[in-house]
Amino acid sequence: MNPGKTHNFILLSIIIFVITIGCATTNTPNYSAINRVPSLTNKPQQFSVKSKSQTQYALPLSAQNLFFELYKKDPVVALEIGKIPEYQGQIGDIQVRSLSRFLDILITASTEEKSNLRKFLEVGKPEYRRYCSPLQAIFWLLEKEEYNSKISPLTYSLDTLLKNSWNFHERDRWKDYEVVTDRLNAPELIIFYEIRQFNYEFRRDPNGNPYTLFKTKTGHCIDTAEFTVYCLRKNGYDASTYKVVTSDPWPHVTTLAVIDGNRFIVDNWPFGIVPLSQYKRE
Repeated sequence: MNPGKTHNFILLSIIIFVITIGCATTNTPNYSAINRVPSLTNKPQQFSVKSKSQTQYALPLSAQNLFFELYKKDPVVALEIGKIPEYQGQIGDIQVRSLSRFLDILITASTEEKSNLRKFLEVGKPEYRRYCSPLQAIFWLLEKEEYNSKISPLTYSLDTLLKNSWNFHERDRWKDYEVVTDRLNAPELIIFYEIRQFNYEFRRDPNGNPYTLFKTKTGHCIDTAEFTVYCLRKNGYDASTYKVVTSDPWPHVTTLAVIDGNRFIVDNWPFGIVPLSQYKRE
């Protein structure tokens, strides 16, 4: 390949990469592991396609038995557990142990704890998100050797659950752009992440780069707005960047999102999630 063609090929590859990063494809739910339990004959209808890893690896009998018991206790919860990434491929001893611990929690859960679990399951859009992120956070706690069985994660608020479970020093869990943006599948999860991970950098630049922001953890308001839009659109929300006129001649860029039929501003510097009608910035 001559130098001119090589340059054009590299340039085209970069353009395609940037377009791919900038334009989110809407997610669909993962295929639940409960559909790999032969003894469950009346499973909820599951439209997602099996992954290659699910076809390749059989579900261990111990995991099948635990999913069977979980399904008898709560079919919806069992279905959602089966969608989290830890149960998509080969399941090992850690995943079996976590399932067993969760079954114990569910059996002894109070009415208030079961109600709180339902609230966790409602975070995000179940028809679009790949899985329930708060449920994954619970299982990250359950898999730990030092797990304290006397404190049920079903007693936690969402904020407390994430503070106890989302350890950003665990780089392997937080290094992949698509994996993380799958996990950030609701406005409150996005705000929690951005506040703790992104540092503000002032610059007069109308162009945003959410991928660079993700890698460097430093960016301007438009970088964060575009990252937020990417996460929201990917997980089924109507969202777009939104310019706010301020006393500064340079506008502030944030995110406008439709949540439960109403328009909200999603802005981590510094307001959080605010109805559009109440959003003001000096």
